[in-house]
Amino acid sequence: MAKNTGNKRIPVKHVRDKAKAAYDKQDHCYICGTREDLELHHFHSITILLDVWAKVNKYDISTDEGILAVRDEFIAEHRTELYDLVRTLCNKHHVNLHKIFGKAPDPNSVQRQARWVDIQRDKFQGTTSTTKATTGSFFSAFT
Repeated sequence: MAKNTGNKRIPVKHVRDKAKAAYDKQDHCYICGTREDLELHHFHSITILLDVWAKVNKYDISTDEGILAVRDEFIAEHRTELYDLVRTLCNKHHVNLHKIFGKAPDPNSVQRQARWVDIQRDKFQGTTSTTKATTGSFFSAFT
């Protein structure tokens, strides 16, 4: 934490704490089906979304009070990114995804991430994906 901020916590953690009660984390990994060591992957980096949103709206989230004052508004405006554009993954597949796309994936990589997840699932199941990269995915409606 930077010394010049009034945050005791990273702002995005306040958002996650409030939002996670409504997460629909599945009981198995979307790729391999394991029921152990599950994590929720957001195709949109919540940290990036929050930082851009705060800047555009000229909100000061550098203090705990600042982020707490606006987090409900952020959650309401980003319901799709927080709750719909997610996948439950086991730690192994979640780590692999972030090795490829980075810790905070580029916002323009949402479709590529979704495609990678589907391809990994198809490989695990021994099937071939019927979706071609040029046809888009169900995420196309959100971009």
